[in-house]
Amino acid sequence: MLHTQTPFDAARFLRGENGIARVTIERDDRSLGSMSLVLYSNHDIGGGISTYEVVHQIAKQSATVEGRDRRFDVTLLINGLPIVQIELKQATAKDGIFQAFNQVKKYAEEGVFRHNIFSTLQLFVVSNEQTTRYFANAMPKDMHAKFLFSWRTTDNRKVEDLYEFVKQVLNIPDAHRLIANYTIVSEEIDHRVLMVLHPYQIHAIEALFTSANKHQSGYIWHATGSGKTLTSFVSTKLLARKHGVDRTIMLIDRKDLDNQTTTEFTKFASEYNTGDSSGSGKANSLIVGTGSSQELSRTLLADANSNTIIITTRQKLESALKYAKKQEEKDGKQRFQKLLGQHVVFVVDECHRALSAEGMDSIKSFFPNSTWFGFTGTPIFNVNKKQAKGSLARTTPDQYGDVLHTYTIKNALDDGAVLGFQVEHEDTIDKRTLNDSIYEQLRNDTKHSNKMNEEINALIDDMDGIQKESYIDPQIYEEDAHIRLVIEKIFRPDNAYTKFDFKNGRPQKSAILTTSSIDMAKRYYHAMKEMLKDPKWMGNQKHPLRKGRTIDDPDFPRIAITYSLQENEEHAKEQEDEMKEIMQEYNDYYDTAWSIQDLDRYNGDINNRLARKKAEFKQFGKHLDLVIVVDRLLTGFDAPTIQTLFVDRNLSYANLIQAFSRTNRTFPGKTKGFIMTFRKPYTMEQNVENATKLYSNQQEDTQLVYPTYEESLKRFKKAHRILTDSDFNLETIDEHASVEDKVEFVKAFQELNNSYEALVTYDDYNDAMEKSTALQDQVSVIQETVGVYNTVKGSLLNEKNEEDEEQPDFSSIEFYGENAIKVYDIDSAFVDQLLGNYSANDQDIRQEIEKAMQKLNKKEIVKDVYRSILNAMDNEKVEADGDIFAVKRQYFTGTRDNQVQQFADNWLVDEKELHLSSIQYIAGSETIPNIKGILDSKDFDQYKQANPDAKPLKYGPSLKREWVKLLDEVVVPLGDELR
Repeated sequence: MLHTQTPFDAARFLRGENGIARVTIERDDRSLGSMSLVLYSNHDIGGGISTYEVVHQIAKQSATVEGRDRRFDVTLLINGLPIVQIELKQATAKDGIFQAFNQVKKYAEEGVFRHNIFSTLQLFVVSNEQTTRYFANAMPKDMHAKFLFSWRTTDNRKVEDLYEFVKQVLNIPDAHRLIANYTIVSEEIDHRVLMVLHPYQIHAIEALFTSANKHQSGYIWHATGSGKTLTSFVSTKLLARKHGVDRTIMLIDRKDLDNQTTTEFTKFASEYNTGDSSGSGKANSLIVGTGSSQELSRTLLADANSNTIIITTRQKLESALKYAKKQEEKDGKQRFQKLLGQHVVFVVDECHRALSAEGMDSIKSFFPNSTWFGFTGTPIFNVNKKQAKGSLARTTPDQYGDVLHTYTIKNALDDGAVLGFQVEHEDTIDKRTLNDSIYEQLRNDTKHSNKMNEEINALIDDMDGIQKESYIDPQIYEEDAHIRLVIEKIFRPDNAYTKFDFKNGRPQKSAILTTSSIDMAKRYYHAMKEMLKDPKWMGNQKHPLRKGRTIDDPDFPRIAITYSLQENEEHAKEQEDEMKEIMQEYNDYYDTAWSIQDLDRYNGDINNRLARKKAEFKQFGKHLDLVIVVDRLLTGFDAPTIQTLFVDRNLSYANLIQAFSRTNRTFPGKTKGFIMTFRKPYTMEQNVENATKLYSNQQEDTQLVYPTYEESLKRFKKAHRILTDSDFNLETIDEHASVEDKVEFVKAFQELNNSYEALVTYDDYNDAMEKSTALQDQVSVIQETVGVYNTVKGSLLNEKNEEDEEQPDFSSIEFYGENAIKVYDIDSAFVDQLLGNYSANDQDIRQEIEKAMQKLNKKEIVKDVYRSILNAMDNEKVEADGDIFAVKRQYFTGTRDNQVQQFADNWLVDEKELHLSSIQYIAGSETIPNIKGILDSKDFDQYKQANPDAKPLKYGPSLKREWVKLLDEVVVPLGDELR
């Protein structure tokens, strides 16, 4: 079991050498030598040396004295090794499949699957018969519900029924093939995991195999954000092993090769003989971006290319082929001619960005016997085909052939793999000004020279928005006035607060601004930098930040700009000098030393700071808030912390979906991607509708785009009317009301709250809250009723858990959500502001602090600490004008330490071990850091004296349960106040 310490180790062991896992056994008689025993084969699928068994109710002894024996429902064995584990629950089980998932996770935490034969498990299936999910084995800290995958058929129909799932997925040979071909080992510096593919990825690869057997090219249409790069990589890997395929080459965009080599491809290299940048032709090799065209040429011409994966760019491949041809003419060898006759399969990731139709024709001239597979999230169709250029292909089907598998952005949205878009179409041109401009143009048009003024005005009145926008002079959008208005809209305090997701005064998410040209990008950059020269710029805005919200970041927004330098263009020297100045400003702020020669590395640094994926860039102040681009970063750039795209240009079809998709990656606390456009709102609205319908493969409502502000406001007003005009009395409803009234009240409140949450993120809402007292009163109903709502909901929760056949329908009530506390314009930094303004016995501010804590749903122990601080100020034990953060640290740290000490005294464990556990603990986690150190420090004999009924076997589980409770309810909430 030394080879299977972790699921990653086990997976790599089962891959063995060339797909065969062996162990060497030393014979008792040394003279007979050692013996090699084959344990597992990834090649003998459905036959050969592989045998299959299904076993039920395997009993497993506890790994620890304190633990319990465990029994597994169903286990699938291959050659006697446990490979797939199925955990089953009844359809009536509380929490459904999550009960089974949590059980698996609990077993993993207990070490049930480690240091024994069960460490070879690769896949788990959890089901309550009506809902079924599968996920790859992982260490407990990496077991997350987001990795539970549902199965889909080839036409994307969900398979939930357990027995249908077993038929389609766990039959032989498919179950073995799933493990052998579609689980992936991924190795990074600090993260080694086993991954399993989604069903749509598997179906795509299978379709690609079928097509390759027929030497027929085609393309895969998989939504942006669905893991196309991984799918294309696995396709290339498996094709390299396939009979009838002589070579496989994966082509990617040149920029992607520069930016993703170390992160996207080499993390899969552990099962190969070579890593990246190798020019050898060694068997079973992964070769990513060879160092030179000559090295790539040698790799292509090598005899031993069995199972070799080459990942390169069109430019380098063409150079290598030209070099190889030249060398053959010089040396007189026939290797190049032999290569030209081979069946070479090309897999092209982001197939239109990485390879033009012209570039493809060029490579095909070298490889007449080649087969081509393209991967794209935004295929080009007749409706948006490229401009004609001779006989070159203008659409994706023209260039690659038929679509082999489809998984649209709508499918991805249904699976929760991506988020929807909230789109706001703003404009900087006044409607009256536009009408006057149209009037002047029509009046000067000879076609209308004989018309009366009233007739021309009637023509204008009959025009729709798109027709009117066709009269706009594009130069209007290039004027300084337009730039100024866009910047004002972006950084209006309440809009910035939402779009950059401020929490406790600091921005949590990032944004991109895309412009129509490099010149416009630079003008925006300089205009924003000019704005930031005034340290009070935000306070000078026309619309002040709403009370209760805080923006407490003097360096916001951290801005960068990235664009390509054109060396041969006119004014190239001026552009280079300007870029040097921009880079120097960047260097001065981030303490870097990029020069114009490091432009690619500078761009890479921008990518990292915007993405905030690496630990160093997660530190506050090391990140970027806004990056200004023309086209860079709008395709292929994956950064889940990007929440908003500001668009000051025209976008349509593929370019629109690609750009919008920068915002739709899932991330904790992120519910949608925000889009704000600033040109031709009616035209852009139509463009969005056309693009979302095309790339959802639907003609009806795609649900990709959230309702407009007007639609959201209508929903909110209706919800408010239902809550205030229902049969129950809003003034008197409480926990003693009838169950029916309580259910209706909770449903109505939750709908009002949900509709408000959908409304509050629009910038138009900020305008309405300034002008409309009616809307202010409607919003205040939520704030004034939330306490009653929590009480009534709590009473219903108790009744829901009681056995009563005549209970009303609770199914539409969300009992465990936190919707009600997310909608208030209050954050923790606001409480700090109030404390900073507090003077002894100021009852008004004290009452406001109490209200703020109520709205923030603070734990009672947190409220008590704040009250202690206020009391200390009243009694002059703390200086009212002192450092409030130092005071908070003193009181909150003291309370936390007292609670931990009290726990240590009650359970007779070392206080230091508890503190070590608490500083590593993540709220809500089922993993308890340093639990072994805590239990090893116990004095159970002394604990037994104080608790005569204590049992040794119950002590450990009870301590764990109470320690987690203290962490979640006391230690973490107290610590959160100091962040």
